[in-house]
Amino acid sequence: MVNRRAFLKEAGSFSAAFMGMSHAHGGFTADEAVLSFPVVDTHVHFWDTARLRYPWLENSALLNRPYLPQDYDEAIGSVKVGKIVFVEAACADDQTQAEVDWVTALAKDEPRIQGIVANVPLEQGETVLPRLEALAVNPLVKGIRRFFSSQTEVPLGLHPGLVKGVQCLERFGLRFDLGLQRGQVPVATELVRQCPNVRFMLNHIGVPDIKNNALDPWRQEIRALAELPNVFCKMSGAATLADHASWTPEELQPALEHVINCFGFERAAFGSDWPVMLSATAYPRWISAAAWAIQGCSETEKCRLFRDTAVEFYGLPPVLQA
Repeated sequence: MVNRRAFLKEAGSFSAAFMGMSHAHGGFTADEAVLSFPVVDTHVHFWDTARLRYPWLENSALLNRPYLPQDYDEAIGSVKVGKIVFVEAACADDQTQAEVDWVTALAKDEPRIQGIVANVPLEQGETVLPRLEALAVNPLVKGIRRFFSSQTEVPLGLHPGLVKGVQCLERFGLRFDLGLQRGQVPVATELVRQCPNVRFMLNHIGVPDIKNNALDPWRQEIRALAELPNVFCKMSGAATLADHASWTPEELQPALEHVINCFGFERAAFGSDWPVMLSATAYPRWISAAAWAIQGCSETEKCRLFRDTAVEFYGLPPVLQA
């Protein structure tokens, strides 16, 4: 079972103080950093609670309702989003194929959905090969995500089945999104080492403790992970990892800068984590904070972070300039 409750608990308590608000702090405003080109959002969830079961939503008054493409359009405001990568939303384990089928149908009316990261119990090892083969037939399916949990870890390290399951992805050209809880970067690093022919995307910058400004040993662990050339990092979830009621761009900047310094713009990609992000921020404020954190970088570097790395990693068609 995906332990998203644990992730949300680590992220901090909910506050709607900044929902839909413009925020000014230290020269930053939520509207000033709108980019001049359409971005690729590598981390979007859609769900329909009337269609599929999402046990982790039961205790969230904010999130326990349908979130659909039309809601996303309202949330992004004036931000130009050219392409979307849908990431599995931790529906019930017996409905994961139904989730893929539903999002594939959504994509017929929402052409920005250009990629799907599905949920497969890779800890079952090579027994998942038929499932992977069936998913690979769908051109929208670009990768698999499986949260590290009691099913994927053992006390002394990785579940051996998970290593075998992830190694199977190479046969189908599928990537693996690393969904971690705090403190699991070293285990993820060992998985990457054992799967050198699979490409990995670290979600939510490895879940550092931004709220308490306790970035060690995360800094050292991220640096070690980034030394492996087949792993990329998704700049997502940072606001959710900070204090929901009072975070500022300055508080996010050290973690975001560290990720860029370790992975470079060639292996870092923007993601929103919408709608989970709504517990801490509105969409325009988050993308503006991310752009503010890399102020002074070149236009080429901005394009890498907010568009080109995602296109390259997930194998998406290029985003055409608006």
